Amino acid sequence: MTKSMNRKATFREVNPGNPRLPGIAGLAGLIALALCLLVGASAAAGEHVYVGVLKCKTCHKKEAIGDQYGVWVDGKHAKAYESLASDDSKKWAAEAGVDDPQADEKCLKCHVTAYGVPAERLAKTFEKTKNLGVQCEACHGAGKDYRKKKVMIDVDLAKSKGLVQPKEEDCTVCHNDESPAWKPDRYTRADGSKAGFDFEQASEKIAHPVPEGYDPDADGEAD
Repeated sequence: MTKSMNRKATFREVNPGNPRLPGIAGLAGLIALALCLLVGASAAAGEHVYVGVLKCKTCHKKEAIGDQYGVWVDGKHAKAYESLASDDSKKWAAEAGVDDPQADEKCLKCHVTAYGVPAERLAKTFEKTKNLGVQCEACHGAGKDYRKKKVMIDVDLAKSKGLVQPKEEDCTVCHNDESPAWKPDRYTRADGSKAGFDFEQASEKIAHPVPEGYDPDADGEAD
């Protein structure tokens, strides 16, 4: 829900020095340590923690920044979990052999955020929001490491900490013909052809840009 605020990330080179190695055993130990750290860093990559939409709301409910939270509340993504209790959803579930669409993996994987994610990647704040449908982090990535304004004002820094700017392939993971609600003629393209999903038109429906001229220094830091 952000765009670059024209600030550049700064990078610092770190020079760890040239420590004296205590013989072959010491060298072997340092190599082993380096390999462990490398593996650990690789395992941690992409494993950011989900904090929930209420944390996003602290900044993104403000008119000055574009009230992205309000756009989400008024849209269908916020009601994705709730929609599983509808008569249509129950009918489709029965046809698929699903007893309760609000409790089945086939439905939940696209109707809630972070379904199937390990508990250690879910902050306590996320627990309060887990049934609030398709939240910000479902599309923009788990936000604990990038959600602070001092990070968000630099889009490259935010990306390095987990921010995702969704592409079409991110959306079609769920918006595809596996969904019982799929309509192959839902969208009409400029050339008159029909499509079940059109990334450009769908994006316009939920557009939530930061206004031109927004001053990130003018509204303080939120929790």
